[in-house]
Amino acid sequence: MAPREIKHYKIAELEKLSGLPRRTIHFYLAGKLLHSPARTGKTMAYYDEAHLKKLRFIREVKGRGVPLLAVRRMIADREAENAEAFGARLDPAFAREKAALPRSREPRKPKGIKTRETILEAGSRLFREKGYRNTRVSDVTRGLNIGKGTFYFYFSDKKELFLECAPQIFRELFSRGLAEIREEKDPLKRLILRAETVLPVLSEFAVIIDLAREALLDPDPKVRKLGQDIILSIRRPLESDFENGIQRGLFSPGDKRIVGTLLIGIFESLSYLQAVNPEISPDEIKKTLFGLLTRGLSVPEKRKG
Repeated sequence: MAPREIKHYKIAELEKLSGLPRRTIHFYLAGKLLHSPARTGKTMAYYDEAHLKKLRFIREVKGRGVPLLAVRRMIADREAENAEAFGARLDPAFAREKAALPRSREPRKPKGIKTRETILEAGSRLFREKGYRNTRVSDVTRGLNIGKGTFYFYFSDKKELFLECAPQIFRELFSRGLAEIREEKDPLKRLILRAETVLPVLSEFAVIIDLAREALLDPDPKVRKLGQDIILSIRRPLESDFENGIQRGLFSPGDKRIVGTLLIGIFESLSYLQAVNPEISPDEIKKTLFGLLTRGLSVPEKRKG
């Protein structure tokens, strides 16, 4: 039986049949959503029916709002179950008949393509410097000298980027005071030290809480889980200090989750205070806050002492 003839296309034909420009096709190749074409030279390659079906699949699924990273996993899962899930691929012999294969059959990556980690680092820096609302996707792409297509391959939008950056931002914001907090054994003093690390970065802190709140109301369960994780990463250290204070007889008994949430709310509210009443000095805010923490958490006997 003669071998089945597999359709093949040049890039111009693939553009026309798929409805996608070659720049997008090359981007999908670099992002591993498409397998390598049969290359017969540095500037000549042939694409098969599987390329065309994948491009149509990507276009359809992406139109439903699915991020490209998830689309890539969907394609990989289908081909793991059936190697010809998107149709037959050109045999290597096809390219050898056209011309000798080059050493590498992988397409060149476009200049300026960056890793996901690099985008996260840039996003974290920009969110800290400009805040969430004033940071745009174009700020990230322009700073890294990449196209928006590269950004949207890894992240569906600015919100998704921020939700992944938030834990890293939080660690960076408060990393300076962590060593001192770890060395301090007194639970009340630890809470005061935590407050001192928050006060200089109240606006950034409020942004993190605001985004986490948005995430908790999102219909996507994965996004809601991200919002929950952000809140818990902030609240749990406060809960731990409060629980330790109860065990040592320093604090009045209470629900640590409620106390931790109330403290987060106090810190967030202080950012609004700074915006509404900028004439109130940081020293006055600190003095009042620390007094409230001392009087509000300590047991009556300790307050008198």
